[in-house]
Amino acid sequence: MWHHAAAYADHYHHPYYAHHAVADHGGWLVHTIIGGIIHGLIYGAIFRLFRGMSLEDVMIVAVIGITLVGGGYWLWNRRMET
Repeated sequence: MWHHAAAYADHYHHPYYAHHAVADHGGWLVHTIIGGIIHGLIYGAIFRLFRGMSLEDVMIVAVIGITLVGGGYWLWNRRMET
């Protein structure tokens, strides 16, 4: 078992892999920026949708939306387990 752990450590300390670890940080930054823009667009659309609605209407839409997202998440996980 220790032999595999040593091979694993050598694999990732090799200069070739160290270069890729540094290069991956740029991908993470781009992903974060694009994700922030997409979230901003989604939240802007939601706030425009809710403008002019009563508090009761907003609460009904929010409960239905949370139920749909939660149900979809639950169904997705059940499908992935089987």
